[in-house]
Amino acid sequence: MEEHLKKRPQKKVFSKEEIDSLRNQAIEKIKSKLLPDEKIDKIILIGSSVKNSFGEYESPGFRGSIFSDFDFIVFVEDDFEIPKWLDREPDGKPFPDDTMNLAYRNRKFIDDKYDVEVLFIRESDAQDPEIQKQGEEAGIPMTSDSKHKYVTVYSRSTHFQRSY
Repeated sequence: MEEHLKKRPQKKVFSKEEIDSLRNQAIEKIKSKLLPDEKIDKIILIGSSVKNSFGEYESPGFRGSIFSDFDFIVFVEDDFEIPKWLDREPDGKPFPDDTMNLAYRNRKFIDDKYDVEVLFIRESDAQDPEIQKQGEEAGIPMTSDSKHKYVTVYSRSTHFQRSY
């Protein structure tokens, strides 16, 4: 785990109902912002909103926000262009090769207070076994037998499925 992730302040976790409602809003909004796009193969959601640990951090917050964020992983074709409504996230570095760290953020994405972080993974990288291993070690579900919890938001073949 990255060093800065180990130093998070304590968090007051929201109720399951509130987490479910916010997660559904985030899913619908990310779909409306990214789809349709034939260069997107799959969108998954990981992190605290899937693990039901989404909530509010004690002051001073974490990564510039007092609240948890929504963590989407978007698997794209190699020539996909990152949308302009997203800003580069300098702290999003799950991979040793920095050219693969395509982490982006949109502040106050939901209800003008909850951020979204989107990590784009190119198709050629996603198919590399070494990169799959690195992703899994960083908590990113990269393979069909991943042990990490996630929700499939969109897939060219299935459109929606849960895997937790």
